[in-house]
Amino acid sequence: MAEPPASQPQTATTEAATTIITDLDEDSLAHCATYLSLQDLSNLAMTSKFLKKIAYSDSIWLHRFSLRWPLEMLSSSSSGVRQAYLDWRTALHQFKFADPFVLDLYTEARHFDHILLDKNDIIFSQGSIIRMMKTDSFLSGGSLVRMSDHNARITCMRLFPLNETSLVRSEIQREENVLVTSSCDHSIRLWWKGACHRCFRGHNGAVSTLSDKLLGAGGVKVLASGGEDGTVRLWSLSSSGKRGQQALKATLYGHQKPVSLMSVAGHKPSLLVTMSRDSKVSCLAFFLSIHFLTPPEFYFHVCTRIFLNSWGSQVRVWDTNTSSAVRSSCCVGMISLPGAPVDMKCDEALLYIAAGSSVVVVDLRTMRKVNTVAICQPKLYSFAIMPSKSLICTGGFGK
Repeated sequence: MAEPPASQPQTATTEAATTIITDLDEDSLAHCATYLSLQDLSNLAMTSKFLKKIAYSDSIWLHRFSLRWPLEMLSSSSSGVRQAYLDWRTALHQFKFADPFVLDLYTEARHFDHILLDKNDIIFSQGSIIRMMKTDSFLSGGSLVRMSDHNARITCMRLFPLNETSLVRSEIQREENVLVTSSCDHSIRLWWKGACHRCFRGHNGAVSTLSDKLLGAGGVKVLASGGEDGTVRLWSLSSSGKRGQQALKATLYGHQKPVSLMSVAGHKPSLLVTMSRDSKVSCLAFFLSIHFLTPPEFYFHVCTRIFLNSWGSQVRVWDTNTSSAVRSSCCVGMISLPGAPVDMKCDEALLYIAAGSSVVVVDLRTMRKVNTVAICQPKLYSFAIMPSKSLICTGGFGK
């Protein structure tokens, strides 16, 4: 039998060519590290002394600083560029950081009635004029957008998603918002890209308020408005035509005074809550009796009546799904509270009402008062709520 060929002897001098990360020069490693997140840089610094030196390189932190604060210059610090960046970041998270972008805007010498923030745009109204300031364009010399189609003071401004109206044309536009305003000129206007695209008319007086959300859970969304004529009107934002013909879907009656506030329930998007201020006249009678016991005996009564005018808030809940015709009444609940209305907000099935000097909570399922969550004497002037954080903010005189 033939013997197998002898295997070739292995040479001990054969070495495989290998390269490890420390073989790269520091500048190349620092450039690669600029693509890491802050957490990854921290992990890199804990790996070894060599990589810690790379992670602490000034070029990395200067790059991060220029990306985070492009308009600022990082001043020299004895503790190093990295520590200076971390100090800026810590101050920002602790609300100690003064925003370097300061813009002084001079407008007409009139107070601001309403103000809204739409991403990087600031929208505010003065009388019948609306102005939109695009902060991004101001860096390149942009100017204010002026909208002046209203003929009287603007009473309310709301922002709604564009895709819930008939104006959307492409998928890119679905992330945009439309502005809806009401005015004392009896009209409601829908704005987009600085121009008025719809005008809704129907109230017999000034339009005082708009719903904070659109009503309905399906594809057809409805806007609610309240007027000084005491009516609640429902409008379709999907109607075509510049003047919004056939946009009025229903008119709801029940309030005897101007409707001042509106909010849409969170647990059922067809429920609309409205509030009006109603006055109540109370009569207080005081009797004074005077007796003379010595002759001639007589006595007489003095009766004094004092009439007091006190304010109360009437809250009504409407199920808009049941309103299919004009002049239909679909009120499904009502409650009265003392004090003039200040503001209100729905959170799921609960309604927070600020009126007079207190904030009360009403369960919309039972229309019963369940709690008083804030009291501000002698009266409330402002109210805001953040349900996700369980925060309620109130403003009073001198506070």
